[in-house]
Amino acid sequence: MNNFLFFAIFALGVGATIQYFIGVKKNRWMGKSLSTQAEEILKPKDTDYVNIGGAIGYNFSYKLKEPWKNAKGTFTMFPRHSLLYMPISLIVGNCDRFYMNIFTDKKLVGEGHIIEKGHSRRAKIEGLEEMHKEEVKRAGKTFVLCWRSANLKDKLLQTLDSMPDASSLTHFCCYPDNKTLFLYLKPKKGQISDNLRFFLAQCPTYFRQEKPSEPNK
Repeated sequence: MNNFLFFAIFALGVGATIQYFIGVKKNRWMGKSLSTQAEEILKPKDTDYVNIGGAIGYNFSYKLKEPWKNAKGTFTMFPRHSLLYMPISLIVGNCDRFYMNIFTDKKLVGEGHIIEKGHSRRAKIEGLEEMHKEEVKRAGKTFVLCWRSANLKDKLLQTLDSMPDASSLTHFCCYPDNKTLFLYLKPKKGQISDNLRFFLAQCPTYFRQEKPSEPNK
């Protein structure tokens, strides 16, 4: 082995080691920040976190107060700790991600989605081709509004237009079959609080309003 090759391998090893410790520290900070923001906004009665892949992320489960039952989700971080895998991750578009389903006993108005256009095929929505659709551009991105039966277009558009940082939104969903609302964000600099707070405030507008019973005559 010549000196140049030896030096190159040695330098790569040192660089990978340094990057590992820096990346792990950054991702641990990111995980702590995301969980803290989520807990401050959702105010769970009980929490449970399960680590996935070391510095890659966590699955979480929260018990919530009414009108919610619980929230379940995942946050994953860009592999900052892997010098060799980082270039591949950049090529395939990996980034920090936050997913959450929030469940309720309330009936929901119908199925509706706000999806970043590039994500629509990967979202794997059953019967997507049969749904009403409309494309809109917001925050420099193209989104697809999708709804089934009930006309949720105006409500979905209002949700998108009111979101504090629509550019970090990938998928919003109201799904009545299992009484859940879903949020998928790509956090910028680890920040989800504004969009998550808005999401929690907006969700009750998708509750179906019960008709008042008529008084006995």
